[in-house]
Amino acid sequence: MKFEKAPDDSWVRKAERQARGHDQIHPGVEEEVEIREMEDGLDPQRDFEQRGPKLDIPPSHQSEGIHVEATFFEPMMIEPSFIAGPSSQPSFTELPSQAPHAPDHPPWMDLSAQISSLGTRMEKLAVVHDTRFYSMEDRIDQYQVGFTSQFEHLVQRIERLESRQESQHEEMMAYLRSVFPPPPPQP
Repeated sequence: MKFEKAPDDSWVRKAERQARGHDQIHPGVEEEVEIREMEDGLDPQRDFEQRGPKLDIPPSHQSEGIHVEATFFEPMMIEPSFIAGPSSQPSFTELPSQAPHAPDHPPWMDLSAQISSLGTRMEKLAVVHDTRFYSMEDRIDQYQVGFTSQFEHLVQRIERLESRQESQHEEMMAYLRSVFPPPPPQP
């Protein structure tokens, strides 16, 4: 299995199938493989070797909390050869001394990379969600401020129109009284 650097600086699995009749990989093959992997998710029988690290986990004798001690009988890599990247699958950095799926590469490290990548993606989604929420909240606040100022402006215009209408009414009544005097009082 080979990995290549994606445009977003993450590492993606490179398809090894070649298009018939050509010496180069068909451009859509890599994308199809990547999409299929995203849709299928993880399949332990397909994606991981079926041997796991041997663990010796003695029972805890503490009454409060949980305490676990593990002893690994298989050699562990001290420095991981993978990084969690922004891609949809975990990203691996190939070191010259050890490729991600070399025979001495413990399968639980692949799972660890998957979990780490999932955690990273969840954190990014939470940040994006929070950003969108606060952005939407800001837009609602701006809309409310704009609406309130427009409403206050309309109320002031209506009050001026009403005041002007009242003064025009009084002026019209004064004019009518001067042109048409009131009738004389009747006995």
